[in-house]
Amino acid sequence: GSRTWSSITSSSDGTKLAAVVQNGYIYTSTDSGATWTERTGTGTRAWYSVTSSSDGTKLAAAVYGGYIYTSTDSGVTWSETQPTAGTPRNWYAITSSSDGTKLAAVAYGGYIYTGTR
Repeated sequence: GSRTWSSITSSSDGTKLAAVVQNGYIYTSTDSGATWTERTGTGTRAWYSVTSSSDGTKLAAAVYGGYIYTSTDSGVTWSETQPTAGTPRNWYAITSSSDGTKLAAVAYGGYIYTGTR
């Protein structure tokens, strides 16, 4: 439905999708967007950006004024990651390597952060 979508990502074959809603939830699809599942486990947040590994199993999503969340099961479960412990950032964009093991994110008015998982 109509929401304040802020970012979408896709597996390389286009079957697995993930999208984030500003001040809402993360949504995932395993059928190229024909149906969507609302992922409420992380609560509503100021989601700003989402990225995917090429196979769609590893996802990472960035929260403006918060932290980065990662998933290794195509978005079924999520873990909070604090690149700078205890310090929320205005995360603006995030990207992933094709295998999902390397992430890079930018903070609005801040720096570029890189890491591995």
